[in-house]
Amino acid sequence: MIICFLGPEGTSDYRALSLLRSHLNLEPLPMSSLIDVIETVNFTPGCLGIIPIENSTDGQMTTILDKLIFDFENVMIREEVVLAERIDAFCLDPNVQASTVISHPLILDLCSQYIKAQSLTTRHSLSTAEACRTILEDNDPTAIALAPQIVGESFGLELVSNGVMDVSDIRTRYFVIGREISEKTGSDRTSIVVTPTLDRVGFLADVATVFAKNGVNMNHILSRPLSAKIGTYCFHIVLEGHMGDPGVVALMDDLLELDASIKLLGSYPRWSGVDVATPASNLPKGSIERVGAKI
Repeated sequence: MIICFLGPEGTSDYRALSLLRSHLNLEPLPMSSLIDVIETVNFTPGCLGIIPIENSTDGQMTTILDKLIFDFENVMIREEVVLAERIDAFCLDPNVQASTVISHPLILDLCSQYIKAQSLTTRHSLSTAEACRTILEDNDPTAIALAPQIVGESFGLELVSNGVMDVSDIRTRYFVIGREISEKTGSDRTSIVVTPTLDRVGFLADVATVFAKNGVNMNHILSRPLSAKIGTYCFHIVLEGHMGDPGVVALMDDLLELDASIKLLGSYPRWSGVDVATPASNLPKGSIERVGAKI
């Protein structure tokens, strides 16, 4: 089976393919944009795609999510995986003083302290793999490429420093998309979009009541304003359970009774490994707590 990804080979999207349950039976097909990936899946029965949807530094990628919500009707989420990577520094010759650092703009931002400490001039690349390839093609011993270990070593570059990010690692959640709903596994999530017919006070409270009534846990909710209807929102909700579970079926019936429309984005196996989380380990600065609260 073909699975489309944002190419070329060597990108983080390509590396995420190795985490899929059936990756050994898939034939990767590189695409020039994420929109091409989604469109190909939408119009090609039997084709899969992989797209990033959330990372630990920027949160939800709403541009991609909006495409799934508003622009396509045949695309379903079939699986989720989380890629966690550490960024290292590589070069041709570690004995030569470096003056330039090359990598994807996001990676450069995440390694700002290392770049400043080394007084390096930055250059952008389309991917970490391209950064490594550029150093080889230019035969430039004064340049450093920032990339995951597996990428730097695949190009035969020398390790200069390991763990050069300002945070311990970067985690990205990927959705595998297709045209069919995945079968139940017993540990699943369901992604839906709920749109109230009218913008009224108390709608979210009613939604929360319906979830509690049916014993379904809500993992995530994100509101997206609708430009066509000033003051009206749709809500992307991720919940525990599969669309075929009795409790989820009852939940959907009750949500419809709230005078709302529902779009199903998919039911899929829940990722069981390391999850996406903010790089902060403490409460938000400025938070207040109740003094003398009893437990």
